[in-house]
Amino acid sequence: MPRKNPWRGVGVILLGLGIALAPVTAASASKHKTTHHKAKRKSGSGGSNIGSLNCPKQSLIASATGTTFTGPSANNGGTAACIYTDAAGNELNVIFDSPNESRSQFVSTDPSNIGEPAQAVSGLGEAAFTTTTYGHAEVDVYESSSKGFAVTLDPANQAAVTPADLTEVVAVAHSLAKG
Repeated sequence: MPRKNPWRGVGVILLGLGIALAPVTAASASKHKTTHHKAKRKSGSGGSNIGSLNCPKQSLIASATGTTFTGPSANNGGTAACIYTDAAGNELNVIFDSPNESRSQFVSTDPSNIGEPAQAVSGLGEAAFTTTTYGHAEVDVYESSSKGFAVTLDPANQAAVTPADLTEVVAVAHSLAKG
């Protein structure tokens, strides 16, 4: 009589567990974008009206990054973000918000809100921080208690974030802060 292998079903269980956890990991990376930032209209000559947002023109994004991005997306992914996509499938998101807090509150809470480590960036508004936590490159900018924005870049296929990705989001932030 053949002997039964007690480990036979373990592989199937582990495979199922791995498949079940993959969406949870992706969801936690995208959760930050939709809970930390709220939509705010941005006025000025650098925008194009998409839905209720006044998104930066595609030409501003392309000029700042040196990469051709299409967009902003007509449906904005159902979020408060203006979404742009490059040929590789990378997504760049611009999110306008109203911090509703003082500069000192922003400085004391934003690094932990966006994922530490978060580095301070000078020359952007009253305060700004960058990070590559949560699977994307991000810069958060505080201009006043009623005006702020974030720029994130999500690499295609959940690829690793590179220093060049962080450089791109900071370049877009500088272009937006000038406008």
